[in-house]
Amino acid sequence: MKNLNLPTLKLDSNVDSHLDSPFIEKNGLLEFNPKFIEPAFLTNWAFETKLYGELVSIDHFVITFPNRIELENYAESFRPFGAKIVEGPDLFPINFCTGNINIPSDLWLHLMTLLMPAGGLVVLDAPHATGDQKNRFQQERGLTAVHHVAIRVENVQNAATMWQNKNFQPLSDRPLNYGSLTQWFLQNAAGQIIELIERRPGNNATFDCKNIAGLRLSEYETMTND
Repeated sequence: MKNLNLPTLKLDSNVDSHLDSPFIEKNGLLEFNPKFIEPAFLTNWAFETKLYGELVSIDHFVITFPNRIELENYAESFRPFGAKIVEGPDLFPINFCTGNINIPSDLWLHLMTLLMPAGGLVVLDAPHATGDQKNRFQQERGLTAVHHVAIRVENVQNAATMWQNKNFQPLSDRPLNYGSLTQWFLQNAAGQIIELIERRPGNNATFDCKNIAGLRLSEYETMTND
């Protein structure tokens, strides 16, 4: 995967909660406003917004598609606006990591990540097979549903305490920390997942091959226990 020097996202304390945002909150869940996931908007967006009443800096978020063809067509629409492909497109995770990744095929998916000019990342994914986890998610919540939003923070542990006070509970007993990237999934009672992500200089990926199994399996186990 490519290693670009992502600009640090600077959060403007004057951001107004009424600014245009891709996200709509409905009964604890997030959905996309289709008007604000168009290339002309996302390539100019500062990746700053309010989520659940909190002013946040968005690291990345996931848009799901019915299949890889539609995923790639959407990605192609960003070409005139200066977005860059930094991950994929390929079958995730088995074609992204050279080592043996012990993840059931139910959790595989097609994935591509686009880097926006402002420094934020937009992750595109699609089911790899009928009936897999991603396909079931789409059947349950529709294509406007937001699978998860990653919030960039300076300290994952401190941020997790604040989000737990908003009734988001960790999906694993601790963050997954592999030196240059720390990530932690949390979920509220409605089933919405947020990710807290802490980056060190030089790492611009949305995952690490050493931690991806833990992240995917923590999410999977929670969904299968619902």
